[in-house]
Formats: sequence, structure tokens, C-alpha cells
Amino acid sequence: MQYALYRKFATLFSLLFVLVACEPIISPFSQEAYKNATTLKAQSLALIAKSGQPYSTHRTAVEILLVDVDAAYEYSNGLPKNGVVSAQWDILRDPDGNLLGGFARRWRNSGTLSPFIREEIRMQVGEAFDTIICVEINKREASVCEK
Repeated sequence: MQYALYRKFATLFSLLFVLVACEPIISPFSQEAYKNATTLKAQSLALIAKSGQPYSTHRTAVEILLVDVDAAYEYSNGLPKNGVVSAQWDILRDPDGNLLGGFARRWRNSGTLSPFIREEIRMQVGEAFDTIICVEINKREASVCEK
């Protein structure tokens, strides 16, 4: 009798383990999140290219872009099991960091940015977006993201 109870418990535990083990550890692919990342990457790089011009000329475009990036972060952060991607959006938008948020602050404070600074920021921001895009693509199908 005790053996039968043990066997039922072991079977139930095994089934429960299999069900939990099969649950994904990251949110599924989101076409909306992918679109956000690719669109915002293109917009960001276009704006970085203009940062040799006075900030005041592009202030509204910068503000709109930053709001759109915040919206992408909020969308990402609202998806279950999406902490890795949300953290990357948070780093990208941080005004005290060296990516998009820091770029906007630096451009605003400096008025214009030199070609060297623009190129460095373009490369770093592009790579940050590529990481977000790669993670999103890998939710759909595991692949190696290369340029």
C-alpha cells in the first residue's frame, strides 16, 4: 500500500516537473517588440547623424524619439518573463549612460557634437539596438546574430 502511494507521488512529481521544465524562461517572440526595436534603431541613427547641427534645431525630434523609446521600454517591461530585454531598453534610454539617453543629454548640453563623437555614439547605440533585436529574434528561433 505504501509503495503504491509512493509511486503515485513520484509519478505526479515527475509530471509536475516536466510541465514546469517545459515552460519557457523568456517571453515568446513579439512582432510588436521587434518592430519597435528596428524602427527606433533607424530613427535613432538618423538623429545621431544630425547631431553635428544645433540641438535646438532638432529638440522636438529628440523629445519625440525619447518618448517613443520610453514607450518601447514600457511595452517590453509589460511582457511576462522579459526582464532581460527590459533591462537592455533601460540601459539604452538612461540619460546618465553612454547610449541613447546619454547622447541626447550630451547633445543638448553641447549644442553640437563632433564627427568623432557622433561616430562613436552611432556605433554604440547601433550595437545596443542590435542586441535587443537579436534577443527578440532568438525568441522565435535560435540563431546567431551577426552583421
